[in-house]
Amino acid sequence: MPMPATSRNEPSTGLSPMLRGLLVSAAAVLATGIGCRYALARLDQPVRQVAITGAGRHVSTEEVRAAIAANIQGRLLQVDLQALRVAVERIPWVASARVDRVWPAELAVHLRERELFARWGEHAALSTEGVVFAAREKQMPETLPRLDGPEGREHEVMEMYRALADRLTETAFAPTGVSLDARGDWSATTTSGVLLRFGRGSPLKAVDRLKTAVLPALASRLNQIARIDLRYANGFAVAWRDGAASTTPQQQTTAAGRTP
Repeated sequence: MPMPATSRNEPSTGLSPMLRGLLVSAAAVLATGIGCRYALARLDQPVRQVAITGAGRHVSTEEVRAAIAANIQGRLLQVDLQALRVAVERIPWVASARVDRVWPAELAVHLRERELFARWGEHAALSTEGVVFAAREKQMPETLPRLDGPEGREHEVMEMYRALADRLTETAFAPTGVSLDARGDWSATTTSGVLLRFGRGSPLKAVDRLKTAVLPALASRLNQIARIDLRYANGFAVAWRDGAASTTPQQQTTAAGRTP
């Protein structure tokens, strides 16, 4: 009589499906990593070229290359883009800069030059963004407005110049410059060569007086006037150029009846 079949648990000599799947995945990841490292090594090469755009009027490509030369040693991925941007933006005429990697071995530098608005003080320049920066004399046309003021008040002086120019542009008192001193006193120079002293109040408060009282009274002698003092509440005072008469009918209309 045949013996009944019995079941026995034979030890397995193979891997479970789950373990085999994990090993296959690990091998794939390893292969991918090796492939990526190989591809990256091929892509990450020493910097061989720097492309510069946005320069030309006041900033030369040679100036940009000199500014970044010390920071482009090594391979492309090792380059500190932030350090390069800061180095380019230290160039006086550069308003902003952007630096990008271009694989496999190029850097792209794009910069924006400053727009010149006025002279600032004796030797500096002022951009349309209200930034004071160094500029060579030959880069600043003589026709530029001449502005000056304490550090941190550049925008205020710019806006005052714009406001005065807008209100006086059709008169002999159109401003060619505006300044604010450390005490807060405003003054302006005009196309007729006259210095206007406004004092600490807003110069805009004197605009109507300049048009309706000062200009009609002095129109015939503008070329003899050195300075007009508008610091009086209800009048003005005149300082004449050397050789001009010291007593005129117009002076009788000045505050306190005197010449500053």
